[in-house]
Amino acid sequence: MRVGRVIGVLVLSVAVGAGFWLIGLDAPFAVTFGLLPPVIALLWECRADNDPLPWEPSEPTSVTGARHDIVRLAWSLRATDGRVGDAALKRVRAIAAHRLQAHGLDLSDPADAPAIIALIGDHAYGVVAPSSLRRPDRSEIDAALSRLSAPVSKENT
Repeated sequence: MRVGRVIGVLVLSVAVGAGFWLIGLDAPFAVTFGLLPPVIALLWECRADNDPLPWEPSEPTSVTGARHDIVRLAWSLRATDGRVGDAALKRVRAIAAHRLQAHGLDLSDPADAPAIIALIGDHAYGVVAPSSLRRPDRSEIDAALSRLSAPVSKENT
C-alpha cells in the first residue's frame, strides 16, 4: 500500500468517526465505525490478485497473421449453432472490402451495391454486406470467399 493511500484511508477513518460522533452516536460506536475504512482497505490489499485492476482489457499485441490470430479466426469459424462468429464475419468483410477496392468499389457505399452484386453475385453480397444482420454459416462464407477470390470474367459480371 502506498503512502498516499494510507494517508487517505486514515483521513477517511477520522472523518467517518467524527461524522458519526457529530450526528450523535456514542463515542465507542463512532470509533468502531471509524475503524471500518482501514479494515476494508487492509482486506482490499490482502486479496489474492493484488495487481492493479485495469479499467479496460488490454488489446492483444499479436501481429496480423500470427499464430494466435489464426487460432482466433479458426475458433470464430466454429460456432455451436452452425453460424460463424462475429470475429470471422468481421474479417471476411475486411477481406471483401479490400478485394472490392481493387475494382474501385466501396463495400460501405450503398450506391456501389448494384455493381458489387454484378461482380460477386447477390448471395455473396448478402454475406459480406455491412448492412446484413444475419449470421451466415460456414458454407456461405466459403462460397462468398470463392466469389471474391475468383478473377473477373464474363460469367461473374
